Amino acid sequence: MLGIALTPVLTLAAVAPAAAAAQTTATAAATGTTTTKTTVEKRAPGAWGTRTAHAPGSLRALVSARNGTLVSFADGTRIRPAGSTRWLAPQAWPDAGGYNTELVSLSDGSVRLVWRAADEHNDYWLKMATLAPGATAFSEPEDIAEVPRSGYHHLAATPDGRVTVAWADGGVVMTAEKAGPKAAWTAPVGLNAQPPTGSRNISGMELAVAEDGTALLVWQGSTTKVVTAMEKAPGASGWTTVKNFPLPSVDRAQPKVFANPQGGFELFYNDAGHVMHTRRSAGATKWSTPRSSSASGSTSGMTAPVYLPNGDLFVAGGGPGSTSSWYAVRSAATGAWLPYKQPFSTTRAQAVGAVATSGGTVTVTWRAGSSGHEYVMAAVFKGGTWSAARRLSAASATATGAPRAASDALGRPVVLWDEYTVAQSAYILGGTYQTTTAGRALPKWRDYTDDGKADLFGRSSSGLKVYAGGATKLSAQKRASSWPTGTLVLPFGDLDGDRCNDVFVRYPKGEARIYKPVCGGLPDQQTSSVKVSSNWSGYNAVLSPGDVTGDGRADLLARSASTGKLYLYANSGKGGFKARKLAGSGFGGYKKLIAAGDLNRDGKNDLLALDKSDRLWRFNGTGKGTFKPRALVFKNWGTSYKDVVGGLDLSGDGRADLISLDKNGRAWLNRGDGHGGFGKRSQVGKATNWSGIRIS
Repeated sequence: MLGIALTPVLTLAAVAPAAAAAQTTATAAATGTTTTKTTVEKRAPGAWGTRTAHAPGSLRALVSARNGTLVSFADGTRIRPAGSTRWLAPQAWPDAGGYNTELVSLSDGSVRLVWRAADEHNDYWLKMATLAPGATAFSEPEDIAEVPRSGYHHLAATPDGRVTVAWADGGVVMTAEKAGPKAAWTAPVGLNAQPPTGSRNISGMELAVAEDGTALLVWQGSTTKVVTAMEKAPGASGWTTVKNFPLPSVDRAQPKVFANPQGGFELFYNDAGHVMHTRRSAGATKWSTPRSSSASGSTSGMTAPVYLPNGDLFVAGGGPGSTSSWYAVRSAATGAWLPYKQPFSTTRAQAVGAVATSGGTVTVTWRAGSSGHEYVMAAVFKGGTWSAARRLSAASATATGAPRAASDALGRPVVLWDEYTVAQSAYILGGTYQTTTAGRALPKWRDYTDDGKADLFGRSSSGLKVYAGGATKLSAQKRASSWPTGTLVLPFGDLDGDRCNDVFVRYPKGEARIYKPVCGGLPDQQTSSVKVSSNWSGYNAVLSPGDVTGDGRADLLARSASTGKLYLYANSGKGGFKARKLAGSGFGGYKKLIAAGDLNRDGKNDLLALDKSDRLWRFNGTGKGTFKPRALVFKNWGTSYKDVVGGLDLSGDGRADLISLDKNGRAWLNRGDGHGGFGKRSQVGKATNWSGIRIS
């Protein structure tokens, strides 16, 4: 078999160019499907919807055209025009549908279907059908060349529409070209001599075409370690051997080559258990020094690169033999591979795929589990953090096919997969299923598990964890991140407008930052962040009260250690904060200031303060960044508490509660009464020993 099928490089511009300009596509009147102008969402993808049936056949491919049109192949080709949520009726293709059926999204905006079909003499021909940009049906198929009955093939094209195809005939690598839509295919050309008998198989072959039209073809023989690389420059009459090619002759190198959307090529290969990377910039003749992108993993289970909005390059993988998943990010600023360690799955991940999605995120899909007990998972990556993984396939399915993901015109992920049941030791196909994400609503304050409920942060020697609430219980999530001792970490709100809650951090020396994880993710020090101040050590209390100005955006409160004045840092709505304003005076005599949420349900967030006489006071919010005069809540309260957190509705009755930790490692709940007060306390989170944990 001939290596791995070509996977197009994914970029935000390539999968959803509507980010730069609105797209208008055709109307499919016969099916009642209309398309509209679309603009890529700036927010992160929302919650996953219910899975629905897509096709009765088995999934072979799913791609996205440059304008966001989706094309799948299951019981034929199915098209979902950009701006629509409906799939058109399938087009059937004789002999197509085998393992060597390929859908390729090309840089000229078209999508090509390539497959092998037998003629009346039982000779096999490589065929191609074209979906032109904006079209709602593929063209009639055209013959490319006579080929062997089996084997993989690869196809790529330049932005001006010149198409190159490569395949293997025995041990000879063949190519043919087509100069444009109306041009004829050139006669096939062999790029190497026929190897000796017994060494005629090609174990891997990769084809990519750069933005300037340079074609690069790389292959490795199945019985030799030698890797061959040939290229064809624009307008050249023939292929030439690549000079200074850096890939060593190692067993199972399994090279994978991709065209960088900014020009040049990216090359990955295996060497001594590492996934190595080298690149050649546009117009250059030399390749960069190979560097390890991952200390574990293999190119055989690697995704195509995804280019992030800041130019960073993202890859991920898994596959047989891997105990867990892996991913890597190459910094565009430094050229170094960043030392990320958190996996997106703690179990073996197979058939991993990645696609650039809205809000600067990457959606990764994979198949998990063992034979007969497989399921499809998905997680979202942004800025060094992962969301919690979600199961997409049905719980009743006992096996699944490899999931495929693509990004639609809004930048939302669409995922397709096969589902099987097992009966009498036989796998029975239930068909291809699909799901996508809905629009993302405004995030609930303090929600870090993406379930619509406020959560609690807990820090210990093992790191920062999220404790999700529900039915008066507190349960720790598996994810954790580490921070230096003495760091203040607070739940905040959405600062950058992607509708994911961010996190406020003040380091021991006073530097204050807002970290911006993906929705449902927990940040660490590698997560992208915005500096608030170089030194906030002069504040002896910092609170994240949610919105106190009435504009719907989360704000910050800080108390001066020297004056006792309380200052407001209002959210600017532009990814930062406005200059501070006085929110109140005389707060220096309180042992604790507590962001309490809306205690009296007047739509304005309030403040609690515990004085040195152990009296708890409530300051009702005005909704204008200030607070009304205080009112007494409790006497002789809080002497045994080391931490108190407000604003969570742990009891689920729609009222803001209080969570407190005492010095003996017990957690307590005071239910809010909705009128500014609280009921008697009850113990919660009994399964956790809270003695070494600080909550916020």
